[in-house]
Amino acid sequence: MATDVVCRILGVDPQVMLETAGLGTLPYGRSEVRGTVQQYFDCWNTMEVLSPRPDYVPHLGVAISRGPVIPVFFTLSCAPDMETGLMRLAQFKSLLGPTLMRVFWDGGLLRLEFDSVDARVPMPPSLGALQLVTAVENIRGATAQPVCAVAAGFDGSEEDRHMIAGHLGAMPERSHAAYVAFAPEDAKRRFVSENAALWADIEADLRLQLGAQNDRWPVAERVRGALVDLMPSGRTGAEDVALALGISRSTLQRRLREEGTSYQALLDATRRDMAIRYLTKTTLRADEIASILAYRDANSFSRSFRRWTGQAPVAFRETLTHKPTRTGDTE
Repeated sequence: MATDVVCRILGVDPQVMLETAGLGTLPYGRSEVRGTVQQYFDCWNTMEVLSPRPDYVPHLGVAISRGPVIPVFFTLSCAPDMETGLMRLAQFKSLLGPTLMRVFWDGGLLRLEFDSVDARVPMPPSLGALQLVTAVENIRGATAQPVCAVAAGFDGSEEDRHMIAGHLGAMPERSHAAYVAFAPEDAKRRFVSENAALWADIEADLRLQLGAQNDRWPVAERVRGALVDLMPSGRTGAEDVALALGISRSTLQRRLREEGTSYQALLDATRRDMAIRYLTKTTLRADEIASILAYRDANSFSRSFRRWTGQAPVAFRETLTHKPTRTGDTE
């Protein structure tokens, strides 16, 4: 999903990118197909070469933070403050690609570091730079303040470091580690986007995604986790989920029958629960929710939602917003 989003933002043909990276045998659009850390970084390096923009890193960082809805980033935006949000994001960073994230206090500053999940395969410096820009832009959106880094660094040339300095608010040093550090007053600054109710549900979804690869979990739970992972990239087929779980489609269907359910029932339930959550706990538009849930368009989503609830999505949200309070009701 991450490479697909980047290709679309940069205007790079994803199939050309795969072929140029020597990965033409990997089917584009099959997000359930897993690659190696090296293959992922090869894709990134190839997109860098194919990009028509010399300022691709800051351009991508701003576009990703303000553009496509990426559920993992709710870990940050739903938090009460920067420190809490970054700690939460660090737990689920691996869902966005083969990179890890460390958050810790160092010399009175809150320090955020990015690295490869495999010490034998170094992360490209420009990918580290992208993550610094994206982090700062997401924090500014959550605080509604022009928060700036106190210090930063990555292993890039002076020209590359100057390219993102204006976005970070500090000139990055030449550093092996890709890092950014914030003042304590910013680390504790309240987020205007705090949403505790949404976070409770999003955390459960993200843990399902991590658990989808754990074959000791019930298959129904693993299916729901795989769907949360696959839907934003448009994959909802039983074959897609079976491949993601490493089992055949017939085995998937048989084991779901043994657990007293079916694939279609789980797909409907997952979409319904997520749709209700986004309608009641966020301000996302119906077409944005339809995209997250892998519907062709908002009309298809609306038809399904009417079948589940008897109401159109917009009417459902307005009913909740204007629901009268009865005498004697308590909080």
